[in-house]
Amino acid sequence: MQQLEDAIDGLMALDDPSDLPDVVAAVSDVLDAIGGLVRQLETTIRECPLPAAVKAELERLINSLSPLLDAAEIVNTVEAIADFVNGFDPAEQTVRARFEWRPELTNFPADATTEEDALFFVKKDGFVLSVEARASGKDGIGFDALTELSDFGLNLFPSASLLKMGFDRIAFRASSGRKPEIDVVFTGMEWQGVLGLIETLKELVPFDGFSDPPYVDVSTEGVTAGFDLALPSVAVGVFSLENISLDAAVRVPFLGEAVTVGFYFCTREKPFRLTVMCIGGGGFVGLRLSPKGLVLLEASLEAAASLSIDLVVASGSVSVSVGVYLRLEGEEGSLTGYFRIRGEVDVLGLISASITLELSLTYEFDTGKLVGRASISIEVEILFLSFSVEVSCERRLAGSNGDPTFAQILGVAEDGTPVTTIPDAWSTYLSAFAEA
Repeated sequence: MQQLEDAIDGLMALDDPSDLPDVVAAVSDVLDAIGGLVRQLETTIRECPLPAAVKAELERLINSLSPLLDAAEIVNTVEAIADFVNGFDPAEQTVRARFEWRPELTNFPADATTEEDALFFVKKDGFVLSVEARASGKDGIGFDALTELSDFGLNLFPSASLLKMGFDRIAFRASSGRKPEIDVVFTGMEWQGVLGLIETLKELVPFDGFSDPPYVDVSTEGVTAGFDLALPSVAVGVFSLENISLDAAVRVPFLGEAVTVGFYFCTREKPFRLTVMCIGGGGFVGLRLSPKGLVLLEASLEAAASLSIDLVVASGSVSVSVGVYLRLEGEEGSLTGYFRIRGEVDVLGLISASITLELSLTYEFDTGKLVGRASISIEVEILFLSFSVEVSCERRLAGSNGDPTFAQILGVAEDGTPVTTIPDAWSTYLSAFAEA
């Protein structure tokens, strides 16, 4: 070991560039020592009864080293090494390292033996993770990462099944110098349980009746798959029901969030319209669930009536609408009732005016408060002039939920007896009136 350290120190002390004789002189001692050890090993192999396999490997090692350690060949050996190093071109060399992982997968829950009992079902060998790293003097450093989950499905939810989805594969690939790639092959879905109506509609309605046939939208955040069905309007006498649509979709995020399934009867942007004579209205209902429970529930219903009159020189109209809106989101929610009245008048196109009054009451489930809001807006146009005025106010009409009581502000104990020290805030409040 000391001879090897001395040889390394001698090589480090040489000039740059170094002469071949100086290099040979620096390493000759350690090479001689290694040669002596090889000859001792050769003698031991001849004299000791070693297993044939071990003896063969040692003899191959000695046969490879002996020519290089011969005193006459040391100079040639060092010269050959120098020629190899001098001729080595890093730009033409590439180093690759590859890792591949194929774990054995099971259904979830683990005790689920069939697809009907499992929330997540998959083949045992349905997952692969492959990573390759490259280093090249010509192309630099690069990598290629691929992960793929194949032949699997989701059953939402096993105890009360709503939807069964199947996937041929979901693959993600990221490579240096290229944008990430997402490959999703969706094999289909089957609506079950309370959402079985959608499956029935799939069978009864011709496939071209779907405004958007079974769709799959893939983004960097996840996969959304579902149906969007527009139903024809219904009109019988003075009764009319229009703009009806059904939408059901499943959202499978790649990271973080849980899988969710949603069902919508019309939407906020496109509510249904119901008209009976001069009274009309509309609304929508939306529901989204996850394995953890309710994610979002929205429902809105509105009724409206309108009347208009045209006297040639003047025309006007008035409309009244009453509605209710419910929203539940996780542990929070609100219920809102509102009333809106609008009137407008126009005289020969020269003068026009409109007034809108809106009242609403909202009960907040999380705070236990009832919030009232009122607003009135007036718009007037006279020839080329126009102006508008809007006034609104808000009042919290009920509920405390943590707000301090008047007794607490005064500093009254729970048993009704006053405390000896009046709070500073209350004392300051009283002083302000005393000074006035």
